[in-house]
Amino acid sequence: MMAPRSIPEAIYQRVFSRLLVFTILLEDAEVDSRFLGVEESSSVLGITGAGCGIAGLVAQRPRRIDAVDQNHHHLALTALKVEAARSLAPYDAFYDLFGHGVHPNPGAPVGRLVEPLPAWIQRYWSAHHGMFRRGLYRHGLFSRLFAVLRRQTGTNAAWLRSRMGEPVDVRRAEIDRRFAPVLTKLRNALVVRSPAFLLAHGINFVQRERNLKAEGTRDMVDVVLRFMKRIAETDVERNWIIWHATVGDFNHEHPEAVPPFLRRKNHERSFGAATQVVYHHRDILEVLRAAESETWSHFLLCDALDWMPDVLHKPLLLEILRTAHDGGVLLSRSVEASSLVSRQGLERHFQPMADATAEATATDRSCLYRHVGLYRIVR
Repeated sequence: MMAPRSIPEAIYQRVFSRLLVFTILLEDAEVDSRFLGVEESSSVLGITGAGCGIAGLVAQRPRRIDAVDQNHHHLALTALKVEAARSLAPYDAFYDLFGHGVHPNPGAPVGRLVEPLPAWIQRYWSAHHGMFRRGLYRHGLFSRLFAVLRRQTGTNAAWLRSRMGEPVDVRRAEIDRRFAPVLTKLRNALVVRSPAFLLAHGINFVQRERNLKAEGTRDMVDVVLRFMKRIAETDVERNWIIWHATVGDFNHEHPEAVPPFLRRKNHERSFGAATQVVYHHRDILEVLRAAESETWSHFLLCDALDWMPDVLHKPLLLEILRTAHDGGVLLSRSVEASSLVSRQGLERHFQPMADATAEATATDRSCLYRHVGLYRIVR
C-alpha cells in the first residue's frame, strides 16, 4: 500500500491496482463493527478492499468515512455498496443486487445509485454494470480461480451443508481428502506457487514471505491447505467466506450468513445515513500526509502493514499518530502472530487493547490472519 522497495514489488502493485481481484472482502467485517467502536461522532480512515467493511460501518452512522484504495475497481465497488446500503429500498431489492449479485437489467438501479458519486465512479459503472447480469460474485480473479478449484474438487452447497454437523477432526480430514490431491498435482501446485495465484489472493511478495515463515514452510501449497483446515473449523453455516470460496454463493437460508452490510437490521440502520463518504484513489500514506492533524478517530488498515517491509511501518504509524484524535482506535490485521505495530517501539502511543485483540483474533472467521490487532492511540 506504500511505495514498494523492489522492482518485483513495483510490478506486482502496478498489476494488482489495475485488476478486479475481489468482489467480497475476505476479512470478517463483523469483527470491525464489533471492536472498532465507531459512533455517530466518529471519523474513519479505512482501506476498502471490496468494500463490505466500509459499507458495514455506515450502519453505525459515523460523521465521516474516508475510503482509500489504489485499486479503482475495488474503490468503485465500495462506493456502490455504500450507496446501496443507504438508499436502495425495499430491502429485498437491495439484497437481490448484492446478496444474490444478479439483476436482469442492472443499468437502471446502478445508474440511480451512482448519481451522487464522483464522475469517475459514474463512468466506471456506466461501463461495468453488466457484471450483475451474469452475477457479481462470478467476477474477480479470486472468484474465477476458486471456480476452477470447485470444479476440480466437486465442492458445492450440498457438500458444504453436509459438513455442518461433523466434528472438527472429521472436517479437517475431509479437507485433506478433497483438496490435497488436487492442490498437490504438479500443474496445480505450480499455479499455487506462481505470482498469478498471489494476485488472485491479494498477497504480495512481502506478505507471501510472512505467510511462509508463519506456517514454517517454503511451499504455498501448505499455506493454502492449512488455511482450508482452519476455516473448516469455524461455524460453517454462518461463515460467508468459506461459502464464497467453496460454493461461489452465500448461504441464503441463514440471515447472518452474509457480510454484515447485507443483513436486514443493518440495512435499516444504514438507510438514509447522512455519513459523508469521500473516496481516495491514492496510496494511504499520501492521504495521511495531505491531512491536517487530528483528522480521524478510527483507522482500519486491513492487512496493509503485511504488504510493507518492516522499515516502512514506522513512517505510516507516525502519520497515523499525527492525524489521530487522542483516544482513537487502530485496527490492523497480519498473517503473523506477533504485532507488527508493537515492533516499532511506539507502544506508548499505540497501546495494545489486549482483551479486544485476543477476542477479535479468535473470532475472525476468515482464518487468514493470526493477529487482528486493536490499539488505543495516545498522542
